[in-house]
Amino acid sequence: MRLSPEALAAIVQLHERFLAHKAGGRRALLRYTDLSDRDLAACDLSDADLTAARLRRANLAATSLRGAQLSLCDLRQANLDGADMTSADMRGSCFRGAEMNRSVLAHADLREATVVLYEERQAQIVRSFREPMSDDGVDPGDGEVAPLPQGTSYNLRADFTDAAMRASNLEGADLRRANFTGTILEGANFAQAKLAGATFHSAVLTGANLRGADLEGADVTDALLDPEALELAELAKAIRRPYAERSEQDVAEILRQHAEWLDSQGQRGTRALLAKVDLSDRSMAQARLVMALLPGAKLNRTDLTEALLTMADLTSADLRQARLGEADLRGATLRRACFNAADLAGAKLGPLLDVGAHHTDFPANCDRARFVGANLAGANLRRANLVGADFTNADLTGAQLQEARLDSATFTGAKLADANLDGARLNRVKGLPEKR
Repeated sequence: MRLSPEALAAIVQLHERFLAHKAGGRRALLRYTDLSDRDLAACDLSDADLTAARLRRANLAATSLRGAQLSLCDLRQANLDGADMTSADMRGSCFRGAEMNRSVLAHADLREATVVLYEERQAQIVRSFREPMSDDGVDPGDGEVAPLPQGTSYNLRADFTDAAMRASNLEGADLRRANFTGTILEGANFAQAKLAGATFHSAVLTGANLRGADLEGADVTDALLDPEALELAELAKAIRRPYAERSEQDVAEILRQHAEWLDSQGQRGTRALLAKVDLSDRSMAQARLVMALLPGAKLNRTDLTEALLTMADLTSADLRQARLGEADLRGATLRRACFNAADLAGAKLGPLLDVGAHHTDFPANCDRARFVGANLAGANLRRANLVGADFTNADLTGAQLQEARLDSATFTGAKLADANLDGARLNRVKGLPEKR
């Protein structure tokens, strides 16, 4: 059911009278209602029933949803900045790509929800939540889909994939088995939260408070944590894959073998495999790492000036404060990599052109990469996939972003003087000044 803005405003007004115990007030009952793209900012919807409502891209900034029924809600790409969801029932809801900075979810119920299929609308929820959106965050639509067997049950866990939740308060929340893959949780408060079995792959947890949280079986692989947080007793039962150590001699031999592999087109030598290896503070300027495999590698403060990283795999790599000036990253896979405060001045992140017998072009894949406070002055990012990338406070002076895919990217506080965005895709971009 889709409500007109006028009908929705009337329901909200009556609900606010209901909360104030005024005559004529009526609780908002909005179960299964389509409220996508609606503006509900700063409204008081405490105790409202929004079960299975569709709130995709809705504006709920500073809205009160205390004690509300929000289970199985579709809140993908919604704006929930500063929203208060204290003690709300949000079991099985989907928050993928949502803005939830400074939001309050204290003591909220975000456990899995079990859905038994008796009606088509329940099947639609299961299909929608289980299938990822397209790369640019657009709903691919229902289309022709195979029917789901009636009576079948499905478990849907709360999903915060790629949401922004800086300084959010989740104290005492029940988040067992919740999915925080790629979520930005800087400064979040998880004190006394139930996080058993939760997933934090590639999440940013710097400055987060984990005191008293139950993290038994939680997977923090590739999550960015403060060094002191790694010593917490709360993480003792979490799933962690520690970084491997390699000596200078080991790395030199790996690079030698890799060079031979490249020069012989794979006939001799060995391709460099440095997945989940700690290479922090190394001097690797001008290193030849073309097509090297470095997913999840730790490269904090590493000097990679003028390094050749063409077609390399740096998925979820930690490159905070790394030096990558004039580095060649054409065609590289940098999905969810973290370049916060890194120096990428003059770096090449454009496409690798005309490769192989089929003359294929390979754009750099920087999907959901973080460039907070990074120096990208003069960098070439033409045609790069930068969907959901975070350029907060980054220096993009003179950067080349022609035909780049920048859907849902964040540019708050970024310097964009003389940056070229001709032909770039800019759907749902945040913080980009109207006049550049």
